[in-house]
Amino acid sequence: MRRLGGHKNACSSMATLALALALLLAVLAQGAPGPLSTDADPSPVPDPDPDADPGQDSLPTTFVDLLSSDTRFSEFLHTVQRLRMVIPLNRVRNATLLVPTNEAIRKFRRDHGQDDSHAAGSIYRGVADSQAWYHLIGDGVIEASNLTQGPMVWESFSPVDYAAELGNGIMLKTLVASDGKVLANGMPVIAHNYSCVAGNAFQIDGLLTIPPTLRELLQAEAPKGDSEHGRSDSPPMASFWHAHAASTGENSDDTTDGGDYSAIEKLLIAAGWSDILSGSEEDSEAMGVHTLWAFSNQAFGSALGLAERAYLLYGPGFTKNEDAEMHREAVEDARTFAADYVSSGAVSLARLGTGTHTVAGFQNRTRHTLIVEEQRGGGELGGQINGLAIGKSDIVARNGIVHGVDQVGRPDELVFTPQKVLAGLNATMFIRLLKEAKLVDHIDGSRPERKLTLLVPTNRAMEDAFGYGLGDDTDDDKATKAHIKALSDHGLSGASDTASALSVLRVGSPREQQLEWALYHIAEGQNGLEELVRSPLLRTKLAAEWTGGKAQVVKAQVDQAHGAMSRHVSFNGADNILPEPVVVGNVTIYLLSSPMPTPPNLINVLVQDLDLSLFVAAMGASGTADEIQSVSGVTVLAPVVSSFTSLELVWSYLSLPGDSDARADLGRLIKAHILKKPVYSDEIPMHTDSSAEVLTLESLNGNKVGLYRTPHGVFVVADQAALQRSQRHRTRHGEVYDRLASVADTGSLKISEADVLLRTGVAHVLGQGLILPDNVDITSHKLLRGMKAQIFASLLERFNLTYVLEDPRASSSNRRLLERKATARSSEAPDGDENRDKDVVGYSLLVPSDKAWRENAAYRELARRDHDELSLAGDEENPWRNSTTADIARHLDMLVRLHIIPVVGGRDSRAVRGAEPSSSGGSRLPESQLLLADRKTYPTMLEGVRLRAHEFASDRFSVQLDRTPFYQSPGGVPFISFATVVRSGVARTGAVFELDAALKLPPDDGGPGGWKKLAWNAAVWLTGIGMGSGLLGASGYWVRQWWTRSDYQSL
Repeated sequence: MRRLGGHKNACSSMATLALALALLLAVLAQGAPGPLSTDADPSPVPDPDPDADPGQDSLPTTFVDLLSSDTRFSEFLHTVQRLRMVIPLNRVRNATLLVPTNEAIRKFRRDHGQDDSHAAGSIYRGVADSQAWYHLIGDGVIEASNLTQGPMVWESFSPVDYAAELGNGIMLKTLVASDGKVLANGMPVIAHNYSCVAGNAFQIDGLLTIPPTLRELLQAEAPKGDSEHGRSDSPPMASFWHAHAASTGENSDDTTDGGDYSAIEKLLIAAGWSDILSGSEEDSEAMGVHTLWAFSNQAFGSALGLAERAYLLYGPGFTKNEDAEMHREAVEDARTFAADYVSSGAVSLARLGTGTHTVAGFQNRTRHTLIVEEQRGGGELGGQINGLAIGKSDIVARNGIVHGVDQVGRPDELVFTPQKVLAGLNATMFIRLLKEAKLVDHIDGSRPERKLTLLVPTNRAMEDAFGYGLGDDTDDDKATKAHIKALSDHGLSGASDTASALSVLRVGSPREQQLEWALYHIAEGQNGLEELVRSPLLRTKLAAEWTGGKAQVVKAQVDQAHGAMSRHVSFNGADNILPEPVVVGNVTIYLLSSPMPTPPNLINVLVQDLDLSLFVAAMGASGTADEIQSVSGVTVLAPVVSSFTSLELVWSYLSLPGDSDARADLGRLIKAHILKKPVYSDEIPMHTDSSAEVLTLESLNGNKVGLYRTPHGVFVVADQAALQRSQRHRTRHGEVYDRLASVADTGSLKISEADVLLRTGVAHVLGQGLILPDNVDITSHKLLRGMKAQIFASLLERFNLTYVLEDPRASSSNRRLLERKATARSSEAPDGDENRDKDVVGYSLLVPSDKAWRENAAYRELARRDHDELSLAGDEENPWRNSTTADIARHLDMLVRLHIIPVVGGRDSRAVRGAEPSSSGGSRLPESQLLLADRKTYPTMLEGVRLRAHEFASDRFSVQLDRTPFYQSPGGVPFISFATVVRSGVARTGAVFELDAALKLPPDDGGPGGWKKLAWNAAVWLTGIGMGSGLLGASGYWVRQWWTRSDYQSL
C-alpha cells in the first residue's frame, strides 16, 4: 500500500457539480441497490480501460468524482471534504472504496451524539480521518466475485500509526455469512455497481469503525477513546469475534465463542512485550503490526499446572525486586514460551491461501511452520501453527491479526524447577531463606532424584508472621552472616548436614528463627493427599541436639471431600490454599496461609490444654519441670486431670505441701511418664493376627513402659508382667484381641490424643489412668497423712495397732505371729468362707475423719482427760463422764478394731503388676483384692464382727454392721451403725477408705441390751399394766358407790 501524503483542502468545481447533476437522473433510473449476495447475479461493470482518456464521460475518474456523482454518497463526500481528504483521495489509483449509506452515517452521528456540524482537527461529527481512510482498501480493484468467494483479509489505507514511517495499514475482513450475505467487518455490503477509473466502490449499510488493538481484543472490552489518533467509541471486541462466528453459523450471542484470552496477554506483559499489544511508540521493535497465535485460558490450563502458569505469568513481577538473577531467568523463560505464539507482521490465512508456509517469528527468535487448510463445509480457513490446531482465524485488530489456537505446546528448552514454581507462587522470601541457609540445592533442580515435600508460606504470610519484610536490613544481619560463615567453617555447607547446621546456630534472633523455620518446612519424601491420609506425620529437615538427633515432625490433617470441592489439608493448623498440591518432578509443594511455628517447649504446649493442668502443676510441685525440659529427645505420656483426681487419697498425699516424701514420690511418678526416646504413633508396632509385638522403652524414673497399637487405638502397658505376656504369645487373629482385652484390664492405658508435637520430642495424652511406678511406695501411713487423719493415727499408736500400717510380709517373725492370730480368729469365720484358712497379707482401714471422731462422745471424754480439762463447753451431759478411763479406752480400742479389715491371701500372694518387692516389704497387692465390692462382707479385727459393703451409686459405697437388726427389741430405739465412703486410696498392702462417720459397736450382753434389756422391758410393761388396772378398778368402785347413794333421801 502506498503511504498517503499530507491532507489538503479541496473545493468542488462547477464542472463537478454539473457532472453530478447529470449522473443523478441515470442513477435514479437504475433503482435502489439491493444487498450483495452469493445468490445474486451482479453483472459487474467492466474494468476501466487503463489507456482511456481520464476525462471521458463514460466513467468518473477519481473516487471524489464518483462520490460527487451520486447523492447517495453525499454524507460520506461531505465528511471527506470536511476532513480535508479530497486532494489525497484524488491521487489514489487501483483501489476499492467501501461507501457507507447516508442513513448509516446519520445513524452513527445520532448514536454518538454528533448531530452538530462541528469539526475539530481530524474529527468531524465523531468521524476521524483514520476511520474514513479505513473504508479505502489498497489491495487493488476488488470485484464482487472476489467478495463472494469466501473470507478475505484486506489492507486498508488507514495507517497503524501516523508517527512511524511504516507501510502497514489496518486490516479489515470480508466474509460470506451463513445466510449468503457479504459482510465487511460485520457490515452488510448492499451494492457494488459503482466504478471509476481509480477503482471500484461498494456501498455498505454501516460506518466501519477502527478495530480494537490486540490488547483490547484479548481483554474483550470496549476500548477507550483515543483522541490522539482520532479513534473514539469503538465497538467491543465481542463484535469482531461475532463477525467471525457469522461466517460459520455459530451462535454469536454466546459470549464464550471468543473464549478467555487473558493468559496470553499476561504472558506477553511478563515477557516485557506489552507494546506488541497496544503498539506503543516507546519500543520501536514492538511497533507496527503483529500476529498473535492466541491460546485460550482453557488450553493454557490444560497444558500447564497451576504453579507453572503462575511462574510464566507472574514470576517476572514477583522476582523483580527480589533477586536480579531470578528475575532475569523468569523473564527469559516467559519470552521462550511466548515466542512460539507471536509473529512479526500481519499473517492472514486467507491471504496466504492453502498449503504449507514458513512465517517469521518475533525479534528473529524463531520461524513458524504454518499449514493452511480448508475447513469442512467451507467458510473459515483452519490449519496448524507449529503442529498446534488453529480453531479461529483472521480476527483483525488495529495493530495486527489474532488467530485462536486450541492447544498449547511446551518448549523443550523450558525446564521447570521447584525454585521457579515457588517464584510463581509468590514465595520468594522462602527461596531467599533457603539460599541463606545454603539449602538451595533442595529447590534448584540440581538433585532431581531427591524426593521432598515443601510446605511453603507466601511472602505475605511470612511478612505477617515475622512483622517485617525479609528484604529489609535488620540488626541481626551481621550475626546471621557470621553464623552462616560458621557453618562453612565447620564444613556444614551441604544439605545433608542440615541437622548439624542447626546445632551450630544459636536460636534467638528473628533471622535465626527464620532459618530454623525454613528447615521445618522441608519434609522428606513425596507426600500427596493419599499419602497424607495413610501417614499424616511428615519428617522434616529440622533435627538437632534438642531432639536427640531425630527429625521434627509436622502433622497433616486431610478432610473428606464435599461434593465437587477438593479435599482440604492443613499442616499443624496452617491451611493449604491451593486446590491441589503442586508436583514438580519428585518435589510436592503445598502453599500455606501462614508459616508453621516450630514445636514449642513442653510446658508451653501443656499449659494450653486445661485437661493437662494438673500434670503441669505436678511437674512444678515436684521440682522436675526444668530437668524434664532440658532432656533431649523424649516421649511424654501426659495424664489428664481426672487421672490424678481419681487417685483420691493417693493424690491428697502426693500433693501435700512441704512433705519431702510426697515431693520425692511425686517426682518419681512424673518421671515415670517421660520416656527417653521420642516415639511417634506411626513408629509404634501394630498388633496383627500373627504378631503381638510391644515397643518397650525406659523412662527417666527407670521403669519400663510398653507401647503397641491395635485398630482401636494406641495403648500403654505399664507393668512388666503384662509386657512379658504380650511378647510371649503369638496367636491367631481372634485370640490376639481376646488376650489384648485382658491385658488392658490389668494394666494397659489407652492414648486419647497422639502426637502432640514438642520441641524436644512428642507427647501422647493418656485418656484415663496413669503410671504408678514400683518405686513410688504408697503405704497406708502415707495415705493417712494425705487424709490428715491425725486422730485415727494417734489411736492406732495408743492401742499398739501401728503394725496394721506395715507390711505383714516384711519379716518372718511378724508373719508367723500374724498367722497365729489369723488362725485363732478364723474359728469365728462362718463355715465355707473362702478366706478361712488363708494368711493375712495386709490391712485395709476404714478411717473416720477427725471431725467424725470429735462427734464421738467416748473420744471427746478421753481427749478431755488426756488434756486434764475439767469440763468441755456444751459437753456436760456426755454419757461417758462417769465412766472410768479404762472403760473408755477399752471401748475405743474395740471401735478402732472395728474399722480395720484384715486382707487375707495365699501364701505366695503376688503383685498385680509383677513388680519387684519394695525396700520396705513385699510387692503391691492387687487392687481387685483391696477395693470394696457390692454386698460383700469383710472380717474385722473385732472378733466375731463382720461388715457389709453396699454400692448405692456408681463407685459410691456405704459400710454397715453385718447381721445386726435395725431394732434390737420391739418398740426399742433404732440401732444404726452406718457410714459412707467419702474417698479412698490403694496402698501397697491395703486400702484406706475415708468415712463420713464412725461406725458403732454392736450391742453386747453386758450392757443395756440383749436378753437383760428384754427382761427389763417386760418388767416395766407388766408393772405398768398392773398399776393401771388397779387404778382403773378403784375408780370404778368409787363411781358405783357414789351413784348408788344418790337414790336415797335424807331422813
